[in-house]
Amino acid sequence: EAANQIKNPQICGSFLRWSEDRQLVVELLKTQVSSLGGDPEINGTVLASVHRLFTNLREVLNSGDTAVINAVECGEDRIKCKYEEALKDPDIFSPSRRSIERAFVSVLTGHDQARALKHSVHA
Repeated sequence: EAANQIKNPQICGSFLRWSEDRQLVVELLKTQVSSLGGDPEINGTVLASVHRLFTNLREVLNSGDTAVINAVECGEDRIKCKYEEALKDPDIFSPSRRSIERAFVSVLTGHDQARALKHSVHA
């Protein structure tokens, strides 16, 4: 959604790449959940959080590129924190831990890029 609203084509491209990367992460985690016999659907709590994030994003979309960038970076912060919490959980064992660690590399990269982008527009 942010990529569709941002006016700067370079930033739009970054958002689209991050979105594609997130889809790969989701597929990786869904595969891991399935291999453990679970149902990889999004639960209510996660779905509610995602809905709130997109609702907040929708509110700032009409406020210009800087507001959109700030909202995306805020969302990246939240995602990063959730992965950090998961990696601290002593009950998560290999190969699930390895899947989360691989996904976290992507999340951390996206977070760092979003943070750098945010700082570049505020400089």
